[in-house]
Amino acid sequence: MRALLAVAVLGTILLASAGSASPGAAKPRTLATAGPVLGIAADGDRAALDIGLPGHCSRVLVWEPLRRPRVVTLLHRGRCEGIRKDIHAPALAGTRAAWYWRTGGNGLETIVLTATLAHPTPVRIAAGYYGDMEASGGEFVHPPIGDGALLAFTYEQRCGLDSRQFSCPPGRKSGDVLHASVWRVGGHGPCPGMTLAGRPFRSCSRLAQADGELSVLALDAGRIAVRTASGVRLLSGTGGVLGDFPVRARAAALSGNRLALRTAQAVEIYDTDSGRLAARFPAERSLRLQDLDRAILVTALGRMVTLRRLGWGQTSTIRATGIARAQLERAGLFVASGRRVTFTPIGDVLQRLGARR
Repeated sequence: MRALLAVAVLGTILLASAGSASPGAAKPRTLATAGPVLGIAADGDRAALDIGLPGHCSRVLVWEPLRRPRVVTLLHRGRCEGIRKDIHAPALAGTRAAWYWRTGGNGLETIVLTATLAHPTPVRIAAGYYGDMEASGGEFVHPPIGDGALLAFTYEQRCGLDSRQFSCPPGRKSGDVLHASVWRVGGHGPCPGMTLAGRPFRSCSRLAQADGELSVLALDAGRIAVRTASGVRLLSGTGGVLGDFPVRARAAALSGNRLALRTAQAVEIYDTDSGRLAARFPAERSLRLQDLDRAILVTALGRMVTLRRLGWGQTSTIRATGIARAQLERAGLFVASGRRVTFTPIGDVLQRLGARR
């Protein structure tokens, strides 16, 4: 590949740290970055990172701690523009990464971009434009979420009292969602909202739609958890309804037959087969739901990451040097904090919780 695929990329240094793993086993590794890690998403043994740089510049990296190991740069903005462009919430689905731009001028543009390890040049796949005033109404795309072969996002239209194209029906107010749809990357149809962002990217499929909220929250094994006007809905990879949960949730994590929902006062675990509440953990307002995998719930509070083994009660905490973000995969645990990301193999994670691999 081109120079973009260099193992040591523009100030990013890989530090292989010594661990207690047995000879031949994967060892804990650490990645030091050129700027603070603002977002992380993991899939398998890879992690996508949003690295903040001066002047609202960003860099999107994919780190493969077990593959040689190496770092791949998918987006590098060496020169900052006067207009603000922020990257939020990277997503990763296999070898494809996606991320979310919010850029402002007279209005607000929201854009989803994607690139793969084999083709690291970013491509815009969806976009929305919202007027400079709430009464203008407009279109939004929301941050993408990925897992395995599935990469999905929400596209929505909001009404404005002064808008002709997105006028508010009787009883609705400016900013209300008129229509929302869930899309996956993959297919033969045009992606939504690309009239302002250039030629349509023809590789999207619409999975579901509603005359109200339909926000993608979590993905797992080809299923999608979305927030609706009345709660959380579980969809299949083709858009079929698998179940409804009448719970108002800020965030969600999905693994096997467990659905974790962050409510206003707790983290609640639901059985996706029966729909029943299986466990509830009271939570501080600032506690963030991070992930759920192998019946291990991952949360973060400030600099502290907590692992909780569901059904057994064991917990383990990890203290980071700054605000912590974490992702748990079959390969192991990624923890990002400040200018550093650590990877701990799953064997070590399970040992911390008194479980066998």
